[in-house]
Amino acid sequence: MANQVSNLLNLSQASEAAGVTRKTLYSHIDKGLISVTNKNGKRFIDVSELIRHYGNVSLPVSKVNDVTQSQNKQDNDVYLAIQNMQKQIESLQKLVADQSDSMALLLEDKLARKSLEEELVELKKGNEEISTENKSIRDELSAVKSELEKEKKKSFLKRFFGVKS
Repeated sequence: MANQVSNLLNLSQASEAAGVTRKTLYSHIDKGLISVTNKNGKRFIDVSELIRHYGNVSLPVSKVNDVTQSQNKQDNDVYLAIQNMQKQIESLQKLVADQSDSMALLLEDKLARKSLEEELVELKKGNEEISTENKSIRDELSAVKSELEKEKKKSFLKRFFGVKS
């Protein structure tokens, strides 16, 4: 609201700034070509309204300083906001980079895990094959042992001469 007050001109200042007579200014106000602001029972015209209707205006030096100071403060506020946003963007970029690194590590871990799972499957298959071979070897060994026991039970002469009973 303070910025708006500093940009307001009374009707005499407004006619002088626009380069028109007060009578012309009143006529334009009455026709609705220029809007006015009422403050404490007095009428004021915003500088932007004069510029909109008349184009270039020449402001009194005190008003130029007020407007310039207001614009400088706004420019400074905008500059600070931009700096703040740039800092936020940098921190977000760093966060994204960190997340990207984490994702890459997770992907590497996932690939390594998949490779290990494939190796485990191969080892299980190999273990099953070894287990099957061990069973057949045990069966063969058991058969050999039973044959050996049968041979032990035969007498020496039967074994030596190969006599069958």
